[in-house]
Parts: sequence; structure tokens; C-alpha cells
Amino acid sequence: MDTETKNIGDIATEAAEAAVLETPLTPEERAEIQSLIDAGVFYGQSHARTNPKMSPYILTSKGGVEIIDLAETLRALKNATEVIRTKLASGGEVIIVDTTPAGKSIVRALGEKLGVSYVAERWLGGTITNFKTISERVRYFKKLKADAESGALDKYTKKERVDFNREIGKLTKFFSGIESMDKLPAVVVIFGLGGNMTPALEARKSGVTSIAFVNTASDPDEVDCPIPANDRNPRSLELLATYVEKAILEGKAEKAKLAAVVAEKSEKNNG
Repeated sequence: MDTETKNIGDIATEAAEAAVLETPLTPEERAEIQSLIDAGVFYGQSHARTNPKMSPYILTSKGGVEIIDLAETLRALKNATEVIRTKLASGGEVIIVDTTPAGKSIVRALGEKLGVSYVAERWLGGTITNFKTISERVRYFKKLKADAESGALDKYTKKERVDFNREIGKLTKFFSGIESMDKLPAVVVIFGLGGNMTPALEARKSGVTSIAFVNTASDPDEVDCPIPANDRNPRSLELLATYVEKAILEGKAEKAKLAAVVAEKSEKNNG
């Protein structure tokens, strides 16, 4: 770690210690903050681009670059992860989103690993606000893909099969991450608000809870749970993704546990 980063890190740690806890940080808590520092989560954008609404989340400026207050980041992370866990535990679904170069591969990998809906390419307008139409297109895509795999398309001419395969490739790009989304999501997690405003706007219009990593040039009021953080660096997003992953896993585990309890009670009553 270079000297400048270490100095900024010390400031961030002291601020977190003063703002988050009344008692000194535990070794585990200090290690957590250090991980955020090492990943560069505290780096905002240039002071000239700062959205005034982000002022409460900014610790200081260094060399014309805003330094995000990690105390606020930690507080927002705890709140957001609790929202995710609660939504999933109660039967809701989550969709994670980032179509920017910084986070698209992270979102795709996380979505595939956890089996949750994701958008890592282009967000199709209406994915939330016109869910019925999007669902119909997804069903068509799934049927077309199944027909290709089963050989049901073999009866068509070579040109027609080429056209079908081209269409499958196009639809795969748009729909592969939301094939399992059979109902409106309860929460949308956006890995970088600046480059993904449409899902945030659709979530608000549809009454879907929105969570986003928000850099200093963005408007935090566009989402329900803004998390001040560096959303332009893959290393930062990779670390932040671990918080989202943990919350999703915990929510799914609680849902499964509740379902098992309900099933057990039902079995006893029927017995």
C-alpha cells in the first residue's frame, strides 16, 4: 500500500471508529474496514463532478478526488444486506444488475453462482415496468431453445434453421440471466447507479425496492438504499459483491428453513 493510500485509509478508519461505534473497533471490524480500503472502495470521482446530495457521504477531498466516508458505506451495507436477506426470506426474488465494463462480469458470475436473476448486457426497457410482455418473450426464448436442443427445428430448411439459431443467439444475450424470473422481483441490486439508471427508474415506478452502489457524481435519492462506494473499479465491486452474496445466501437459507417448518407442521396435522 502506498503512503498516500495508507494516510487516507487511516483517516477513513478513524472516521468509521468515531461514527459507527461508541467503543473501539474490534480486530474483525478493523479488518473489514481495511479490506474496503485495500479494494479502493473509498475513492469517489472528481470534486468538480460531485452531486450535492452526496455531500453527507463524503469524508474529504484529496488531489481533486472525493474520498467516500467508509463509516457511511458500512452503515449502508448493513442496512442494504438486511433488506436483501429479509426480502428473500419472505419469498421474494432478487435481480442484480450492471451493464458497465466494471461490473458486468461480476454480476454475471454472481448470478450464475447463486442461481438468481441478473442483467449483465443490455437492460431491456420494461423488464420491470412491463413484466408481462417481457415474460412472454422469455417463454418464447425458452421454447425456441428447447426446440433446438430436442431436434424439433430439424424439419425446417437449412436457411430457416440458421435464422432460428441467429435469433436464439440474440435472445440469449438479452434473456439468459432472467430465464428463471417468473414473478416481479422484490428487490433490485444495482452495481453502479451511474451507468444503470433505467432499472432504478423502473423499480421506483413499479414499487420495487432498489439498492445501488452510488459514486459521488450520482444522485442517491434515485434509489431506496444507496450505498456510497467506488462503482468504477472491478476490485471494489468484487469485494462489495461478497456482501450481496452473503445476504442472498442467508435469505435463501431462512426461506428454506421456514418452508421445512411449514412442511413439518402440515405433515403432523395431516397425520
